[in-house]
Amino acid sequence: MLVAGQDWGCAMARQMVSIVSPVYNERESIERLLAEIQAFFGGELSGQFAWEVLFVDDGSTDGSTEVLKRLAKEHENVRVVVLSRNFGKQAAVSAGYRHAGGNAVLTVDSDLQHPFDACCEMLDRWQEGFDVVYGVRDGQHTGFVKRTCSRAFYRIFNLLSPTKVLPGVADFRLVSRSVVEALNQLPERCRWSPGLIPWLGFRSTEVRYRQRPRAGGKPKYNFLRSLALGVTALTSFSVAPLRGTLLLGAIFMLISVGYLIYCLVDWLLGGTVVRGWTSIVALSVMTQGLTLMAFGIQAEYLAKIFLEVKQRPEYIVREIVGNTGCSADPAVQCTAPPQP
Repeated sequence: MLVAGQDWGCAMARQMVSIVSPVYNERESIERLLAEIQAFFGGELSGQFAWEVLFVDDGSTDGSTEVLKRLAKEHENVRVVVLSRNFGKQAAVSAGYRHAGGNAVLTVDSDLQHPFDACCEMLDRWQEGFDVVYGVRDGQHTGFVKRTCSRAFYRIFNLLSPTKVLPGVADFRLVSRSVVEALNQLPERCRWSPGLIPWLGFRSTEVRYRQRPRAGGKPKYNFLRSLALGVTALTSFSVAPLRGTLLLGAIFMLISVGYLIYCLVDWLLGGTVVRGWTSIVALSVMTQGLTLMAFGIQAEYLAKIFLEVKQRPEYIVREIVGNTGCSADPAVQCTAPPQP
């Protein structure tokens, strides 16, 4: 892979690293992120890797798009993929993987919460032969409620799903070209990349890091959006909720049969069953609630089927700004190298 501004004959001898960063209303931190990337590759790693930066603008409305376009014009190793609207972070990450051209792809958030001192260790692990290097946060800079909910989610997910996900992982990771190509071949649209990557089964390891405070702006994931992402993750990797509704139905059927036997025995012995009126009402209300909940779970899976069978693209690219490198996807047109 080649990087504009470098010697085109020598660049082939070095491996290329693509840094993919989804951007949604992060105007305050974009230039600082690029400066950190430049300092990272211009410091201890100077001359070791060819590199490119691929920003994916996910329908920003705060002027981030204009800043990104300016940076792409000012820096030869910066490329910007502008999506037609906000498709969500997972779609933006997928767009980054499809357009990145490096031997390794490093995904970082544009809010500067991912420290680049951990990236050195990630690159070392990749050079040792690992295809996936997860960044696992320690959670010290998150609130108690968010940290507790996150731990509960990962425990529930790993309990219900055959695909195991490391607690604390997000989208801060490094993957090899083999992983990128495998991800790009997956046809599904409702994606959750922290689960898809371990599902692929490549050799992986982890790097612990301390998450930094946001450089500016507001978090894009509130409780409801995080809950929706969690539902997408569970329904994409586990059928346990569906089987759980069957189990609940069987349990309550046994309870009803047992209660019926109790009523018959009581009647044969000359007793009365009017005393159980409260329990009957309680069981009736509970079973109706569970029935509605079961229908809701089935509807969630049905919605996923509906979204998949329509085969709409996961995202729409409005424009690509910059001349760096070639894409992982052969359908994406590559820019010819600059003439001397």
